[in-house]
Amino acid sequence: MLTARKSMPEPVPCSPSNTSEQAASKCIMVLPKLSEPYAVMPLLLRLQRFVGLWGERRYRYKFRLAFLSFCLLVVIPKVAFGYPDLETMVRGTAELIFEWNVLFGMLLFSLKLDDYDDLVYRYKDISKIAFRKDVPSQMGDYLVRINHRIDRFSKIYCCSHLCLAIFYWVAPSSSTYLAYLGARNRSVPVEHVLHLEEELYWFHTRVSLVDYSIFTAIMLPTIFMLAYFGGLKLLTIFSNVKYCSAMLRLVAMRIQFMDRLDEREAEKELIEIIVMHQKALKCVELLEIIFRWVFLGQFIQCVMIWCSLVLYVAVTGLSTKAANVGVLFILLTVETYGFCYFGSDLTSESLSVARAAYGSLWYRRSVSIQRKLRMVLQRAQKPVGISAGKFCFVDIEQFGNMAKTSYSFYIVLKDQF
Repeated sequence: MLTARKSMPEPVPCSPSNTSEQAASKCIMVLPKLSEPYAVMPLLLRLQRFVGLWGERRYRYKFRLAFLSFCLLVVIPKVAFGYPDLETMVRGTAELIFEWNVLFGMLLFSLKLDDYDDLVYRYKDISKIAFRKDVPSQMGDYLVRINHRIDRFSKIYCCSHLCLAIFYWVAPSSSTYLAYLGARNRSVPVEHVLHLEEELYWFHTRVSLVDYSIFTAIMLPTIFMLAYFGGLKLLTIFSNVKYCSAMLRLVAMRIQFMDRLDEREAEKELIEIIVMHQKALKCVELLEIIFRWVFLGQFIQCVMIWCSLVLYVAVTGLSTKAANVGVLFILLTVETYGFCYFGSDLTSESLSVARAAYGSLWYRRSVSIQRKLRMVLQRAQKPVGISAGKFCFVDIEQFGNMAKTSYSFYIVLKDQF
């Protein structure tokens, strides 16, 4: 017999198992603790609500305004006003690819907000099952650990993005103004270090200190907006993919606990497991519908920025100016690899349901229970996951294929230049 849950489980913090997790735990000590251990992605939903990507429909105009300002301050200047030389053009193009990947990905996501609302409410529905008193307490404890883990990662990532945005805005400005203060020969022009490689309409940002100061002031909200949406995009995808994996893991755990029940209770429990499994699979289906085109754009633009960096180094050689493109290369590569890693994890968790069903004591059960378990097993044996535009699964193997494709494109571009 299952031990009935007497009360809601106490929040159980994740126990660090290695040095990196211990360091992360020390970093998170300075941040607010998770106040709602039973809530579904509370920090993410709060960040999304701030820009109109979650909550009431009447606030969705906030993201449209942000995207419009991005087009006016970044896309149009980079596309319409050109660059002074090839080196600057390659660097500016790499920046545009990276920035467009962030905002365009969120634009595609904003077109699926109704499906996203449905997905989050389904998370909450399954979470209520995990915290019920008549199910094993280990399921609720596991979900609380997942909530703590997602919250901890989200806060650390938000802090790192904030620090990166501050550095990205302060470093060019301080470098330029200090160069003016330290200049001894006023006849020698001072090089203006731009935050983004672009000609901002008719401002002479590369030669005029006044125009550069205006440009610096405009870049402050622009860079923080890009950092905000860049972090929000990654947290949205990571958190939702991880939560879908957790939903499937809960189904597998419930199947394993079924072996403790007698025949009558086991059959009743199995019917609920089948319903829970269907809900979890529906979550994966909605996840795939929401993010399939986001992942396709991510893959295409990742290949483009890889080619841009290699081409830039091949044309100009290694230099300090290549660091800007290199930072974008690292960020986009880590982000894309993270998507592929969590995609593989989702597929693995879907197969864990099949392993749990096969590993149960089905051979001791009645024919009725065996038939129901066979239904679960047959459905769980079909791998599920998220695709990039219905063309391929997002997994570690696909990440390797992207690297091979990028090298092939680079060979073609190198011949052209």
